[in-house]
Amino acid sequence: MASHNKKNLTLNRLKHRLQVTKNIQRDILNRTTFYTKNGVLTPSKGTPIAGEENITLSTARASVYLPILLFFSILLSGCTNSSEKKFIAVNLVGYETGTPKQAFLANTEADLFQIVRTDNSEVVMTAPVGLPSKIDSVSGDRLSTLDFSIFNYPGEYKIVTLGPGKVTSLPFQIRENVYSDALQTMVKSYYYHRCGTAVGNGTEWRYDVCHLDDAPFFDDPESAKFVTGGWHDAGDYNKFSGNTALSAGLMLYTYESKPDNFTDAQLGIPESGNGTPDILDEVSWALEWLLKMQREDGAVYHKVSQKKWIGEYLPNEDPSTRYIFDVSSAATASFAAAAALGARHLAEFDTAFSMELSRAAKKAWAFLEMHPDNKPIGGFKNPDGVSGGGYGDPNDLDERLWASVELYRLTDDDAYLNYFIQNYKKISHYPIPPISWRDAESLAFRAFLASDTKGRYHSDLAFIREKTILHADAILVVHKNNIYRNLIKPDQYYWGSNSVGLAYAFDLIQAYKLTNDLEFKHAALDQLHYVLGRNPFNLSQVTGVGSAAVKKPYHQLSEMGGFSSPVPGMLVGGPNNRILLNEKEISPWPGKNYEDTFANFFVNEPAINFTAIAIYVTNAFSTTQSQSNELTTSK
Repeated sequence: MASHNKKNLTLNRLKHRLQVTKNIQRDILNRTTFYTKNGVLTPSKGTPIAGEENITLSTARASVYLPILLFFSILLSGCTNSSEKKFIAVNLVGYETGTPKQAFLANTEADLFQIVRTDNSEVVMTAPVGLPSKIDSVSGDRLSTLDFSIFNYPGEYKIVTLGPGKVTSLPFQIRENVYSDALQTMVKSYYYHRCGTAVGNGTEWRYDVCHLDDAPFFDDPESAKFVTGGWHDAGDYNKFSGNTALSAGLMLYTYESKPDNFTDAQLGIPESGNGTPDILDEVSWALEWLLKMQREDGAVYHKVSQKKWIGEYLPNEDPSTRYIFDVSSAATASFAAAAALGARHLAEFDTAFSMELSRAAKKAWAFLEMHPDNKPIGGFKNPDGVSGGGYGDPNDLDERLWASVELYRLTDDDAYLNYFIQNYKKISHYPIPPISWRDAESLAFRAFLASDTKGRYHSDLAFIREKTILHADAILVVHKNNIYRNLIKPDQYYWGSNSVGLAYAFDLIQAYKLTNDLEFKHAALDQLHYVLGRNPFNLSQVTGVGSAAVKKPYHQLSEMGGFSSPVPGMLVGGPNNRILLNEKEISPWPGKNYEDTFANFFVNEPAINFTAIAIYVTNAFSTTQSQSNELTTSK
């Protein structure tokens, strides 16, 4: 019977992949208008400018002519335009020994490439360039693959091409546990987002105590609640309960997946040396603030923020009045999940705090039971006269499911698990939305699959396993269509696109744990390669990580502090062709609508939830010296 079910799943996966491929092709053809410019086929959003000839294709005609157009585009651009940037896209942190290693030669041709040591210029490997080159549909770059997977000697290297044109890459490393420093840098970035305290601890990124007046109530400014603490959410200093809970939850799952990767005195934060792993100390800073945001009846206030943006300041010089806004059930549910997770993982290090978190999580759940509908109706919305992030969620069921499973894992009380079993099929989206402050379905499913159900619920476990695997198969189809081997579709280059790709990597990692299918693992790693520099910008999207990284994020502390470099370890949003600064397009290609400039917060602003998903994925490919380089499959 088990063999029969496995065969059915395999057949379903094959049918599913074929249908996803057809859907993607249809969507691209339906959406795409082309124009020719200097002999190169280019996508257009609308009316061409002078000198451009529009080529608008119906779906039927496009299915015939698109391959021909792409063929002639490659022919016409064989001698690359001088305006095209020629470079080698490489993971600017590096590659783990024993893993696939590929770079991409962009917009030029070569016969051979060499791996060269940076310390003495010794050529250690020569290999042919992969042919033929292919056009990446979202960046316009013409890419050839440089595969050096067989090379595993530790060191720092660069790639040099031989042939018609010589191109040299930026340096990168090959070694065991190559991502360990990047991982620690990303986790420590949260220390530099702490609110209500002086920050620095001997580093250049320092500021005095800030925002001690948090905060009067927006609906009753004469009343106030002491809600200092927590993390500044992004490039500004507002604080959001749901996004903080999501970020804390992802960091706790990071710890849960590989606790041996995290130790005390690892990060050099004020709590280092207290006997608790530093990552848990940092998460505790956020959880302590979330406790302050809980109302007596268990509900959680949605956010603490200013009414509107008033300019850029250092945290301790911010003159704005910040207000507590009304409660929301979405924030309450995310809080319940994160508090339950925290209670479980902190029990062995801080019993009293663990018990406090447990009580708060149960109290939040009691409020949710008393208010089964989304509160407020339709999700939180900014009141009149308030601008900035609302973080409203029109459907809170996914957060409630996440909370119910984590409360079950904490308490072993079947009442919580029963809620999940009775309700999870109501929100069985296809495709599963990428993890964000408004989408926790992947987190709820991961938590359920990791639960001890005591031999029960076989059909429910099978359903969610199959759903997880089919979803991962759909991601693989996108991965194979993207020449840069990242994971998002052409229409997903919106605000936070880097985190969207990493959220899909999270999903692939869950599928790998279920199947041990290396396709899932390697595709997830490819998304990490993309974020760390193997992208159209030849730039690590994480500040201070890699041999060339973002230098001008929209991050007020980094910009106003006069530091030599921005706070390290923050993932910026990435390419965004949905919302344009001053309605000005950076590139006609969706995957190139990015610039490393402080002014453009639509593409270059970090956020705590962006970095949290980057931490989870980076940790999945990080190991202590005593571990193998395989992902753990035990949780």
